[in-house]
Amino acid sequence: MNLFQRFLKWAVVILFSAWTLFPLYWLVITSLKTNAEVLTDPPTFVPVHPTLASYHYVVGNFGVYFVNSAIVSVGSTLLSLLIGVPAAYSLARFRFASGFRTAVSFIVLSIRMMLPIVFIVPLFQIYQNTGLYNTKLGLIFAYSLVDMPFVVWMMRSYLTEIPESLDEAAMVDGCGRIRTMLRVVLPLAAPGLATTAVMTMIFTWNDLVFGLFLTANSSAETLPVSIIGFLSQYQTYWSQMAASGVLAILPMVIFLLFVQKYLVRGLTAGAVK
Repeated sequence: MNLFQRFLKWAVVILFSAWTLFPLYWLVITSLKTNAEVLTDPPTFVPVHPTLASYHYVVGNFGVYFVNSAIVSVGSTLLSLLIGVPAAYSLARFRFASGFRTAVSFIVLSIRMMLPIVFIVPLFQIYQNTGLYNTKLGLIFAYSLVDMPFVVWMMRSYLTEIPESLDEAAMVDGCGRIRTMLRVVLPLAAPGLATTAVMTMIFTWNDLVFGLFLTANSSAETLPVSIIGFLSQYQTYWSQMAASGVLAILPMVIFLLFVQKYLVRGLTAGAVK
C-alpha cells in the first residue's frame, strides 16, 4: 500500500467517524448551553458559557425513570428469552409438515417487521380493561410482543449451526428434550444467546412508542418518554432535553463496554466452519 492509498484510507475513516459522531457531539454541547444560546443564529459549535444547569435540573427525577427503564428492559428481555428460545429450538430441531417451518418463520419475521404503533390501539383497549395501563408489567408484556419474534429469529439461526448429533448423543445417555436443550445446546449457543439478549435489551431501552401511549405518569414512564416531556405547547427546553438524552445514553454505553466481547463473539459465531 503506497502513501496515497494509506492517506485515502485514513481520510475515509476520519470522514466517516466525524459524520457518525457529530450528532453525539452536538447533543453533548447542546446540553452544556443555555436555552438562549441554543437558539442563536449562527449556531455555536463550542459553548460560549458552558454550564451544568441543565443536568442539575433533570438529575432529580432521572433515578425514577432510570429504574423504570431498567425494570422494563430486563423484564422484557428475560420474558422474551424464556419463551423465544424454546420456540427457536423447536424450529431448529423438530420435523414439521412440508412448508410449515417456512410459514412459521415468515410469520415470526413479519411480526418483528411491523411498526410498534400497529399494536397500540388493541393494547390500549386491553390494558384499560385489565388494569395493565400505566404499569411496568404492562410495558414488559408489550415489549415482549415485538422482542420475542426477534429472539426466535436470531436464536434459530444460531441453534441450526449446532450439530443435531449432540442432541442425539445426549438423549442416548438419558437426557430428555428439555434437559438436552438446557445442558447441552444452550451452553454451546451462549455467545449467540448473549448477543440476542443484549440487542433485545437495547431495542427496549431506546423505544418510545409503547412507553408514550401505555403510560400516564412517572410510576411507569421510561427514559425516552421523560425526554420528550421537555417539548411543550409553548416552548421546547432544548438544553434540558439534550442533558436527558446524554444521561439516557450513558447506561447503555457503559453496559456495552462490559459485554462487547460477548457481543462480538456472538455476531461472528458460525461464520467459520
